[in-house]
Amino acid sequence: MGLLTNPSISQKAKYCRALIRHRTLICFTLYALGVGYFLVLPDPNFNSGTYFSENALLPGLVYSELKSETVALAKNFAGELERERVVHRKGMPYAWLLAKMRKIGLDTHTHNFTLNYPLGGGKVFTGKNVYGILRAPRIGSTESVVLAVPYRPPESVHTDVSAGVPLLLAFADFARRQKYWAKDIIFLITEQEQLGMQAWLEAYHGSGDNRVLDVGSLNARAGAIQAAINLEVQDFDVDHINLKVEGLNGQLPNLDLHNLAQKLSQKSGIPAAYRLSATKQRKPVTYQEKLENLLAMVLSQSTGVPNGNHGLFHRYGIEALTLECVKRANPNKNTAGVGALLKIVEGISRSLNNLLERFHQSYFFYLLVTHDRFVSIGDYMPSLGLMAGALLIKSFIHYLSMYYSDDDEEPSPKAPQPSYLQVGFLLLLTHSIGALTTVLPFHAGLNNYLHAANLSTQFGLTTIMISVSVLVLILPAFVSLDSLNSEILQIAILLELGTALLTVGMLNFSLGFILSVAIVPIVLFLQPRKSTSGRGLSRIACLLLHPLVGVYLVLFVTTCYLFPELTLQAMVKKAVTATMDAITYSVVDSMIYGNWLFNLVALIFLPTWTLLWSLMFARKTKVVAAAKDTKLE
Repeated sequence: MGLLTNPSISQKAKYCRALIRHRTLICFTLYALGVGYFLVLPDPNFNSGTYFSENALLPGLVYSELKSETVALAKNFAGELERERVVHRKGMPYAWLLAKMRKIGLDTHTHNFTLNYPLGGGKVFTGKNVYGILRAPRIGSTESVVLAVPYRPPESVHTDVSAGVPLLLAFADFARRQKYWAKDIIFLITEQEQLGMQAWLEAYHGSGDNRVLDVGSLNARAGAIQAAINLEVQDFDVDHINLKVEGLNGQLPNLDLHNLAQKLSQKSGIPAAYRLSATKQRKPVTYQEKLENLLAMVLSQSTGVPNGNHGLFHRYGIEALTLECVKRANPNKNTAGVGALLKIVEGISRSLNNLLERFHQSYFFYLLVTHDRFVSIGDYMPSLGLMAGALLIKSFIHYLSMYYSDDDEEPSPKAPQPSYLQVGFLLLLTHSIGALTTVLPFHAGLNNYLHAANLSTQFGLTTIMISVSVLVLILPAFVSLDSLNSEILQIAILLELGTALLTVGMLNFSLGFILSVAIVPIVLFLQPRKSTSGRGLSRIACLLLHPLVGVYLVLFVTTCYLFPELTLQAMVKKAVTATMDAITYSVVDSMIYGNWLFNLVALIFLPTWTLLWSLMFARKTKVVAAAKDTKLE
């Protein structure tokens, strides 16, 4: 009898019932706090100023030794390259590059690679990189630094950045005459954009097990690569430098490297910052400008697609960034020239040469508010924790609702033993469908069949995704859940989804944040066991969460924003085409570069959505009531 009259048990039931009654308010409050916390991050009280954690990188230690001869040599190289580009309009002037590098005194080699395109019916693409190694005179080849330039032929659709080649060659000639280098310097000129860089990195590290990309082999190597700088120079007459930091799967370079490039550029008289443009060269001062800069980085990082060749170095633990040197638009504006660019490259190289160990002291996870202020991982993670935590809190309260009623006057329901076997089978089935989704686009037989049917790659992959979607849409007709098992399933869904969002956020905060903003409120809104109208609204809301529907809606809104002059019908068609392209690019990036966005959606979020969709069709059953609040004791 003592147990039945224990006041602690009665108090516990009171608290549990209060949580159940106010669970919707509690969860949405946590979500709103998470969004609100992120919105205050641009305020100076919630972010920090940039600083150097590694004293060996301090730009003040570097004094330029460049002379006018190096500047003149760069201009001579530029003139010769222009003549070569007239002859080689579709490719790289290999013979000219090899001759110049050998004349400078570099250990010069070529690197051949082949792409066996898996979605094009046996199509093969080839390319060749050229690289030269300056051996460190003061020490053996134990460490190295990479200076890279992407080569784009005259007929390329991308912006011309050929001015980086003569800049690289002129600095190589200068560097060869110096005796203070303690690290090898690799001067690399790549072809085929990121494909050439990916092939060279895989060949350099001996990780070329990619059946799609045949990376070949390298005839010579330097030491372990400590850092890399990728140069995209549009012209010697530079207006400003845009620092690109986003890498593969949202990885970022060490903040010290960003600070080094930014400080040295400012010292040389060229404005440099993240996402700098010709119309936006001053430091953001208003809250709106800072928030726009912060959101721009979140949107760019969330895709997991690197915005320069530097982004492929990060997966090998190499800190790298891209200096996009934008040519001036106003010919009357007095801006810095090739001499300033050479000083920047010299300063960065000499600062990196001072390093005694790998980057490790500064931040690897951050968001840039301005060029000199950032938000660290410890400051921005609470926003994601609050939003994803709302799902975890709801799962806990939902578990309590199985044993406690939300009415103080009613007895607590006594839940029968659920069928964990049925719930477990559904979990296994949905995740098996997700695993199948990751395999189908890579199946050679299926790709050959689609190609033989004269279907485009985009249409074929989209058809596969739609077929899988139709399969999961009709799944509730074959797998039916009663009310009790649906309770257990809903708890499992909330736990899996909340944990997945937190895990993704730890690896790529921007992706985890955007997914949380879009998914959490809809999941909290879903009411699968309410009235008929409530269930109908929940099913419609659930359809909006489908990955294909979500991608299409985002691209449709983007199309409306970018092309307001189009008719509604044209916008719809353009958004459909963009969705098909997005699916294709995600699959190809997964095959070649290892981007895990497609695999993440297929393995985690598609099965979770399938479980939610099955939950919307759960049967209602009556639960036997019992007047006991001590079930959990």
